[in-house]
Amino acid sequence: MIVYVDLVFFTNLAVDGTVLLTTAKARQLRPSRGRLFAAAFLGAAYAAVMFWAHVPYLYSFGAKVLISLVMVLLSYGYGGPLHFIRNLGAFYLVSFATLGGVIGLSFLLRSAESPWSGITYTSDGGLLLEWQSQLGLFVIAFLLSVWLFRSTSETRRKRQDLEQLFWEVEIRIDDGSWKMNALLDTGNRLYDPLTRIPVMIMEASVWKEQLPSGWCERLKGESADKLISELDARASEEYRWGNRLRLVPYRAVNGSTRLMLAIKPDVVVLSREGHPLLQVNRVLIGLDGGTLSSEGTYRAIVHPDMAQADPITSAPSQPA
Repeated sequence: MIVYVDLVFFTNLAVDGTVLLTTAKARQLRPSRGRLFAAAFLGAAYAAVMFWAHVPYLYSFGAKVLISLVMVLLSYGYGGPLHFIRNLGAFYLVSFATLGGVIGLSFLLRSAESPWSGITYTSDGGLLLEWQSQLGLFVIAFLLSVWLFRSTSETRRKRQDLEQLFWEVEIRIDDGSWKMNALLDTGNRLYDPLTRIPVMIMEASVWKEQLPSGWCERLKGESADKLISELDARASEEYRWGNRLRLVPYRAVNGSTRLMLAIKPDVVVLSREGHPLLQVNRVLIGLDGGTLSSEGTYRAIVHPDMAQADPITSAPSQPA
């Protein structure tokens, strides 16, 4: 068997560099290119030395772990034991995921009778691929594995980031209480212009039974001030939430200024995993006639100022 050591070196240099770069992306690190190249060069040299010198202990389990430790240190630095262990774990995870992807995708893409034909293992644990039929397949499978891993990692990270924006909201008015899932919108800067009270948004359908007859449906297409004007003084006094009604101006998507119907609650409690964390007294509930989430994952939008409210253990302040 003829083995081209230079090809082994450059192949491992590219593979190790890609694994180290993917690990950095997964850990949201920004190492210098020089550090990554030095670590990848070490890994490639380690793989190539086996064809020049036969040293049994050089390719033992302990030696392989030691080389990986040095590669991680060269790439990302130490930064403390916990930081280092997380980087090392991510490095192994990416390595195992990509290697498993190479073997699995090679099996799918190969037309040979046996998925192991053309793959040879050396006595030192190395992996050899036939040049004519396997190198191109290895490159394709490896790149696909890296892409699949990075796509999966990005999707999981985005999902975790999105989960941090979700709250369980409880709105209390008089003796009533309504609970729902809500999304924290950092771009929501809607305030009542007079009192500077933040305004969170909620689907009007949540209070369909509490609003005057027909208001929930009419809010989809009619202006809130028209609904308020239809309530004469007597009807407003008879409506138990009449003194809680507010009109909040806001700018629509087309740039025009409109009025939103809002209600002043007694208190809003923000929770996560069933544990009350924050209590908000100064807030208005703006009513939206449509559906906030097409998937139904949330029915309210939390104002970012509400996330800065007093912890639930503190003494409640007087509502504004």
